[in-house]
Amino acid sequence: MKDVSVLLVDDHPLLRDGIKKVFSSRDGFSIVGEAENGSEAVTKVGELSPEIVIMDITMKGMDGIETTGKICKDFPATKVIILSMHEEAIYAVNAFKAGARAYVVKTSAAVDILQAVDAVLSGKRFASHSVSNELLSNYVDKVLSSEGVVEPIDTLTRREKEILNYIADGMTSREIAGKLFISLATVKSHRINLMRKLDVHDVAGLVRFVLRNGIL
Repeated sequence: MKDVSVLLVDDHPLLRDGIKKVFSSRDGFSIVGEAENGSEAVTKVGELSPEIVIMDITMKGMDGIETTGKICKDFPATKVIILSMHEEAIYAVNAFKAGARAYVVKTSAAVDILQAVDAVLSGKRFASHSVSNELLSNYVDKVLSSEGVVEPIDTLTRREKEILNYIADGMTSREIAGKLFISLATVKSHRINLMRKLDVHDVAGLVRFVLRNGIL
């Protein structure tokens, strides 16, 4: 099986070396490149097409959030994991809005970074424990203070809605994987998550949901 390709983006060589040591403890990963700033990161993603980018949030010039937004827009097949010194949830929210798939706090990076990569490769999001607790608390507070109930469609991610529409168009999992430049396993994982979130049990149920809610 081909190794998962990883690009490291941080303006501190010592930190990049530390992350490389974390990856050296696991087989199946290959560090294909390094970058010291945002513009260099965008260039190297274009050249190397890494599956995963580990991105520092604080860099001179184009910061990690802005760089993440550009990479996710121009190279949607590449998944970005933000590495940050900030434990406040607002930083994680901004990272996820920019398109990041995971937010790892540097103080727990040695423990969390590989868990974050595993989560991202399986189509999930990840946040370090210190951040995820605050995110969950804020989400619950928002839900409890809102009127009415949360509709199932509101629980879907942008990617899940995208895949849902392709399913409704009659595309197979393999066709969707090819169109989005993601693995077949990732598409199947999204299908399972969609069925669970929408409380349906087959593709026909997903199609009916799309038609009923007018989200084509």
